[in-house]
Amino acid sequence: MHNSITTTATIIRPYSDIFEATLPNGKKTLAHFSRATAHLREQIQPGMKVTVEMTTFDFDVARIISIVED
Repeated sequence: MHNSITTTATIIRPYSDIFEATLPNGKKTLAHFSRATAHLREQIQPGMKVTVEMTTFDFDVARIISIVED
């Protein structure tokens, strides 16, 4: 993604095809999967940390790119 920011987020709750997540600064965002990472959908649970990618123009939507391993 051009002009993107990558950070971690904590999953709060699932919706139908997206997840509500909290960024490190406390802001909430809606996180979704790309087709390449759709296989991770079954593994995501509230409280898990994920790596997300966002554009520099819109922090309200993020793309989940991986699960953070503890």
